[in-house]
Amino acid sequence: MAAIRKKLSETRVEPGQTFVIDAFKEEDAEGIAGLFYAIYGPDYPIRTFYHPERIIRENRQRTICSAVARTPAGDIVAHGALYLSSPFSQKLYEIGLGLTLPSYRETFATYKVFIYLAEEVVKGLQPEGIFGEAVCNHIATQKLSAAVGMSDMAVELGLMPASAYEKEQSAQGRVTCTMLFKSFATAPADVYVPQSYFQAAEFLLGDYLPTRTLRIAKDRPPKASKTELHRKFFPFAQTGRCNVTRVGADFKGKVGQMERLGAQHGVENMQFFINAAESWSGYAVDFLQDQGYFFGGLLPNWFHSDGILMQKHLGTNPLSEIHLYSKKAKRLLDIVLDDKARRARH
Repeated sequence: MAAIRKKLSETRVEPGQTFVIDAFKEEDAEGIAGLFYAIYGPDYPIRTFYHPERIIRENRQRTICSAVARTPAGDIVAHGALYLSSPFSQKLYEIGLGLTLPSYRETFATYKVFIYLAEEVVKGLQPEGIFGEAVCNHIATQKLSAAVGMSDMAVELGLMPASAYEKEQSAQGRVTCTMLFKSFATAPADVYVPQSYFQAAEFLLGDYLPTRTLRIAKDRPPKASKTELHRKFFPFAQTGRCNVTRVGADFKGKVGQMERLGAQHGVENMQFFINAAESWSGYAVDFLQDQGYFFGGLLPNWFHSDGILMQKHLGTNPLSEIHLYSKKAKRLLDIVLDDKARRARH
């Protein structure tokens, strides 16, 4: 890694060049690595972006689909990507990994890259949808997400630690994110939510209702059924995520097990993503409410079907100030905070 650091630190890009927005070419990989090093130094948590051969491999495998702003000299001055991340569905891509050299930020290069991703790169992937996690210590990414037609669907309260923003000194506590989605799936689908969140679901799914039918999740899981759960802990973010593809009769025991594992991994923020295609999804949500979890929002196409986000803070770190761009996000934050206060009283 030392040799790579030395090479990347010596990368220089002349300011004031023209550039084109284009899909990834393998000769771009070294320039992308240099760009990440120029912005983040050696500390970016996704190590792939310091290794050109890994960037090439993941773009070949389509786990990452990069787009760049490239100068005539071949320098990379901005980058963004569609990539596979937390969703259980492999047809829902996250849009992000956007960054621009400081000397090119007045050119709107990142904005142009994101438009290209959302309008051109998606054509080759044909995903069910795209989503993004926009930080709320500023509104720049939220505005960019809105510009590509994405809609706020969830608020992740205190998702990221303040330490992630030390270099830019833009946060004094854990940073909240809003999750924005754009769906391309047109097949009709039932969405089961408990009665307590039915009105919130109607509000959130307003743009999706032509293809969604909301139903009350009032059933219980079949006797002796087993929960299917896929967990991942993110040490950098101090966050644990559990994708519950199937809620079984043993779900209650699984929650305690995941919390104990989370504590061992230093988790401050625990999230459960519940499959809303099951008529007994409310069984899981009701129990999580009893354990102090509160509503985060709805996640279109998260499991191919939609998901319900429930979240809980296991630590005591304060929240950073929350800045929101859209009226929808502001109303959703009120819903989330009201539910958080309600669960804290139980």
